[in-house]
Amino acid sequence: MASEVRSVEKPKSPIECGCKMKALRIMALVVLISTYQASVVANVADSITTTMLPGQTPLVRLPSNTLLKYTAYKDVSILHFRVPQDTRTAMFSFKAYEESKSAFQRVCPERDVTLHLKAGSYPVISPENITFPRHFLSADQRFPIYDLQFKSDSTTKRLNVDGPQPGNWFAVAFISWTDPNNDRIEQQGLSPSCETQLLSEMSVIESNPQTLSENVPHQDILLTNATTPNTYKFFVPRKIVAITIQITVTKACMECSEICLGINSQALPSHRSFLHSDIIPANETTVHLIQFDPEENEWHYVDVSFEDIANTSQENQDVPLYDVEFTVMLIFHPETLVPPDHKALSFDSYPLLRQTYREFFMFDYDLLPDINGTVPASLNLTAGTAALFKFDVGDVYDIGGTLSFAISMKQDIRGNTVDQSASLSVTESAPLFAQKLVDTSAEDAAKQINTVRSNQTIIVCMHLGIPGVPTWPDRCVYGRHVFPAAITVNNTDPDTSTGLVHVPFPESGNWFVTLGLFCHGAETAARTTIIDSVKEFVRSHSNLLIGMQMPCACALRKDFYRNCLTDEACLTALNETETLKVKECIMDAKCTPRYQEMSRQFEQHHKFATEQSVIDNASCNSSVLFTISSSPCVAGRCGKYGRCYHYMSGGFVFSTCLCIKGYRGWDCTEDSQVPSSMSILLASLLLTLSNLLFLPSIYFAVRRKYYTEAVIYFFAMFFSTFYHACDSGEDEYSFCLVKIGVLQFCDFYCGLLAIWVTLIAMAHVRQTFVSLLHMLGAILLAFGTELNKQSLWVFLAPALTGICLISASWGLRCRKTRKWFPARNYLIIYMPIGAVLVMVGLVCYAFLQTKQNYHIVHSIWHMVMALSILCLLPNRKTFLPKC
Repeated sequence: MASEVRSVEKPKSPIECGCKMKALRIMALVVLISTYQASVVANVADSITTTMLPGQTPLVRLPSNTLLKYTAYKDVSILHFRVPQDTRTAMFSFKAYEESKSAFQRVCPERDVTLHLKAGSYPVISPENITFPRHFLSADQRFPIYDLQFKSDSTTKRLNVDGPQPGNWFAVAFISWTDPNNDRIEQQGLSPSCETQLLSEMSVIESNPQTLSENVPHQDILLTNATTPNTYKFFVPRKIVAITIQITVTKACMECSEICLGINSQALPSHRSFLHSDIIPANETTVHLIQFDPEENEWHYVDVSFEDIANTSQENQDVPLYDVEFTVMLIFHPETLVPPDHKALSFDSYPLLRQTYREFFMFDYDLLPDINGTVPASLNLTAGTAALFKFDVGDVYDIGGTLSFAISMKQDIRGNTVDQSASLSVTESAPLFAQKLVDTSAEDAAKQINTVRSNQTIIVCMHLGIPGVPTWPDRCVYGRHVFPAAITVNNTDPDTSTGLVHVPFPESGNWFVTLGLFCHGAETAARTTIIDSVKEFVRSHSNLLIGMQMPCACALRKDFYRNCLTDEACLTALNETETLKVKECIMDAKCTPRYQEMSRQFEQHHKFATEQSVIDNASCNSSVLFTISSSPCVAGRCGKYGRCYHYMSGGFVFSTCLCIKGYRGWDCTEDSQVPSSMSILLASLLLTLSNLLFLPSIYFAVRRKYYTEAVIYFFAMFFSTFYHACDSGEDEYSFCLVKIGVLQFCDFYCGLLAIWVTLIAMAHVRQTFVSLLHMLGAILLAFGTELNKQSLWVFLAPALTGICLISASWGLRCRKTRKWFPARNYLIIYMPIGAVLVMVGLVCYAFLQTKQNYHIVHSIWHMVMALSILCLLPNRKTFLPKC
């Protein structure tokens, strides 16, 4: 601050100083004020950082962001961070505070702030707790979203992420959602004008992993008082299908706990994210071989630590010092040298060609053209060999839309009615999926149908970074993790022969899609039989629910599920969703270490229970159509009751839906709050017809020879009626005479003008001044309405000015005539009634209006303001109104 002041006070010359002393004083004052404000903001920003932990390095401090109240995804503020490689822990700090914009600097109330943080792409959220569309890829198969709720009270809140994914991280922040139907419609000026500001920082604790090389032993020591694991990293080139880590304990420790080993790709392993984990005894000198499936062309990390390292880090001063000596060696297994005990993953890999379009987030992938330059319209699948697609989603510029995969079994599409609503890729000419359907000949389809001799099911796996192995009947295996299939289609029913999956805001990186064909017996069990089979399976393994902990999905209700599975009536009543949820938990890596065994047991149980023999040989084949595409919003659309728009925040573009007519949700299909047609019609009629109460006011104004006032009352009624006829009705019963902006201006302007001319009539000034005051009010009110029609001062200025004129006029008349003025009846009866009506109307207008009751409260405002004119408009001769 001192340097800025000196730059102002230091003159260039004595002459210049003498001539501009006054200007310099003003400039110095401005600089001091601005510097003080900047220092306040800087102090607020600086205060977000507190005591640094050992090894903690601050990396990012973002500028303050103004937060908006959440009504749709368009209102979010996007924050961007970039996490470097080899990061052990990323620490995100956030602080929200209120900044007053009022001229009187009134105190701003604290607000609730919501923040969601995610790696790779924008978080897909639903603050209204609306269920996502059923075709969305499960959130369990994507990067986790970290949530934070806090107040705008200048208190720093933190999110610590262990083993964060390196690269782009995005947070979306906003003022927490509340039901808009219950939010009060506030008049500007009645509440403090405030902005919620958010300050954000990121710091990291980096790891220093030792690099391992293939077939080179690395010797190391693990200490019991270590506060961090021993960390190693190695790079896995392409075409490596398996890796064996050989750990040899050369010096055992009888007093030490077991050694934990965690493996992960791209990021350091953590309790929430790991590729493989294992336990090694520390009390014996043995060789341990740990085999896992890696991700090709990626860095991998290995953490080696004692099982009780958390307790050791807290009480490391009291723990006796022991050590274990060991060696680590990597053994790579390429495709040609698969280990005997490794389950071979047989894939037919198909290269893809990307087609990019001019619009944001518009691209698709298709098979490479053949030697004739023709792109194959379909893909042939063979049982036992899964088809593999690998494609790239670009960094930042591809993540703001929706990635979609659609599939259809070709023979069923030709033999049955095509549901083209499943088409996903909207190109410049026509949907790509529909084009493929048309391009395939019916003759070829007939041949396909005639060759079908068994029921066929295609299981589709879709995942980022690692290909999935389709597993009967509806599972996908990703290393040691098992998830439900993204899509399952079969040829037993036209309704199930097509399938699709959407990935909104897809993470950047390499995506894999695998298609597995399974042919089974012609007898297909009924749906109830399958669910009964699942219930029988989960009941026989209900003991696995005992030790389930978070983040397992069944952890919170594990006691209920265990009791229900042992109660025949409860188990019978258990719905399909809950049953399948329990089955997923029993087979989830987050819930039980026996998840692989459970997956195999369920597969065998399901085959036996449904009496289906799976044919897994080359005699089973099928032809399918597929599309891989990206488009804005959901397949470029937002249903029938929404519009797709692009927005920018923090320099990042994203697409989202804006819903109409009360529809909500990610694709504007949720209709729980959609008003009925009758309620829409009644609300529209109430808002428009309530203005007809101005007719008596117009009539009495003409009778009392207030012709100018009568004309203004008429147009106030006219424009208010047609404005609400256009604004209400939800496009179902609405009628717009001209543009709604024009009608809105005229509604506000004529309403203010009606208030003004009524006050001038009440003032009873000389006729020579009436026209002058009318014109002066007309010009100034037009200016105020255009400037800010919803400001409180636009209403207060003419009202206060009119009251002053009335007080001055009546006071001068009383002083001059020495008589009571105006008449006693007007002052005692009509004027109080009119004033009460005006106050009721103002209270309704300023304090009671919500979105839910708007049509009622605003109609009351129309009626009481019209009735108040009958009482307040004086008679020219007797000054006594006929109310």
